[in-house]
Amino acid sequence: MDLGKSLHHLALSVTALFFFLASIDLSLTTNILSLSVSVFTGTFFIYRLSVWVPVLSWSRRFIDFYSRPNALELATYLIIFLSTFYFLNFRETTLLISWGLFSTCYFLNIKLGSFHFKGLRSIPLIKTIHLSLLWTIIGFLFKEEIASNSAIIFEFIIRFFILFIICLGVDLRDITKDEKSYTKTLATHLGFYKLKQLMLITTLTLICFLILNSPVLTLELLIALMLFIGIFILKINSKPITFTILMDGTLMLYSFLAFMAQLIRF
Repeated sequence: MDLGKSLHHLALSVTALFFFLASIDLSLTTNILSLSVSVFTGTFFIYRLSVWVPVLSWSRRFIDFYSRPNALELATYLIIFLSTFYFLNFRETTLLISWGLFSTCYFLNIKLGSFHFKGLRSIPLIKTIHLSLLWTIIGFLFKEEIASNSAIIFEFIIRFFILFIICLGVDLRDITKDEKSYTKTLATHLGFYKLKQLMLITTLTLICFLILNSPVLTLELLIALMLFIGIFILKINSKPITFTILMDGTLMLYSFLAFMAQLIRF
């Protein structure tokens, strides 16, 4: 297991956990603890799957992996999931499993004869939309009133746009690697500078919209301002760690501040 990649995945798992905790009434119950463990472990497991890359085919092995996972590690995840699901109701278990299956569509490979589909991440714009949706959904998955509450729906849309811009920033980071591997993304299609300009215009538009129309979403306004500054700083020759700090760092800070805001309200 690559230590650097594992630490990055752990940090992203904590980020998902913070987004989840920011969306619920915080209380120390068996149900909340089980959901928290499920979200954290599930996110880490999904990122591990993205390293192993599962492949579905009609060959002798219906499910295979490009990089074979450790049996003990798989058994550990299974035990944790079964242990936590025991304390969850049917709705909660169904939502978590559905979110997990939707997540695996990002990297799941399908082979049917000569047809080879390399997951949604092989489709440039769909890839970014899908990834942004995943991060947005985990923060609203257990809000029962979301369908009838226009304020929550509005917050969902704003968060999606912020996370979409962050995901585009990750595409900017990987543009050289993607060009060498002939992977098509919005960044490789438009080029670094055109996409950067588009991101700056989009973020500035979002900032103006939040100032004029939504004084309540102060956290989102703060994150959008930080994101605008981060995008402005980025250069085509910036080191990958600079992109990670400015983009992933903004994502992690966003989730932490959302959690702290909920903790203060509670």
